Amino acid sequence: MENDKHIPLKDLVKTLYQGVKSMNQGEASNEEVNDLLTIAREIHERLAVLRYKAFEASVAEDKKVEDVALENETDESQIDLIDSIEEVSLAEKHQFKPLSSVGEGLTILERANFTSILFSNDDLNFNDMLDAVDKCRNTEEATRVFRKAMKPSGSKEDIELAQSTFEERIPRIF
Repeated sequence: MENDKHIPLKDLVKTLYQGVKSMNQGEASNEEVNDLLTIAREIHERLAVLRYKAFEASVAEDKKVEDVALENETDESQIDLIDSIEEVSLAEKHQFKPLSSVGEGLTILERANFTSILFSNDDLNFNDMLDAVDKCRNTEEATRVFRKAMKPSGSKEDIELAQSTFEERIPRIF
């Protein structure tokens, strides 16, 4: 991947989509999953650069307009700032949205992180735990099933963070 010349963003997204499809069908090897991670990272980096460039351009335009209108809008900008602080971001809105399954909406990175840290890279045990948690009748039972299935590996801090992050998902299925 590193030796390739510049690949258009559209082609990277298409490759990632096909790889995820292959992975979901159980046809992807460990090397292919690592390649998908590299592609996802490349897409993320490019989007971050594009977002920065768009922000930089809008700031330059806003600066010109702001210099002219600054005298008239001092009070309004304070009100807008207060309103914007109270607005909830889209990510925050969906952070506690109910889930039909505890595994619903897990990103590839989250799934890999949980499997690696909490289940010692045992995909089968992780998937079995997801199924068992989904069958539970309440949050307490689901949390017990999750904790019992865990076979953590890694630093204590990483384990605690991954465990608490996953446990925050459990109440969302009830």
